[in-house]
Amino acid sequence: MNTHLTRTAALISALITATSPALAQSDLQPGFDTRLLALAPAVDKAESCYLRRYDAQHLRAHPRQKVEAIGICVAVERIPPEEKSDPVRYRYNFDFAAKLKGRAKPATTGGECGFAYVPLGDQPLRSDKGIHCGVDCDGGGIRVEARNAGAELLVRLDRIRVSAGCGSADEEDESKAFDLTGGADDKVFLMPKVDASAYKAFVGK
Repeated sequence: MNTHLTRTAALISALITATSPALAQSDLQPGFDTRLLALAPAVDKAESCYLRRYDAQHLRAHPRQKVEAIGICVAVERIPPEEKSDPVRYRYNFDFAAKLKGRAKPATTGGECGFAYVPLGDQPLRSDKGIHCGVDCDGGGIRVEARNAGAELLVRLDRIRVSAGCGSADEEDESKAFDLTGGADDKVFLMPKVDASAYKAFVGK
């Protein structure tokens, strides 16, 4: 083969390899839960949103279901290393909203998924039932699993502190905060991926 063509092919191969998703995540910190990558790539400001609305027919068939619509957005935040020898860390923040029967607006909250930036020795035990997305100050949380290559998100609800006010549950008006618990028909939700604008419209942003 011509030497020039050989060098060109090698250069193209190197460029493809350098920009592949696998190597793009090569700077992940030790102990990073790689299941998070199915939610969103470890890239600053990367975002994935999911939203499910239930029609009247479904709600009639499940009269004990309190949730009329439910959504979540996961946004990645890059945390630069404090020392040159430290790895880059990525925080997976989430916004959560649920429209409940009898309430005009969605109740909302937020927190962090997977404790991606926490040093390995300080991370909580992982579960095969999904990634934990939790709210600070014992605000509970949800467990999430990406399905169909990230096209859908399975959400398991146990207990999560939400707010019916203007802000999140940890802001000033605690009187508007309450626990949303997984009832008989409100424990598992399968949500399709949507554009971020659809989620923002849902929560009124």
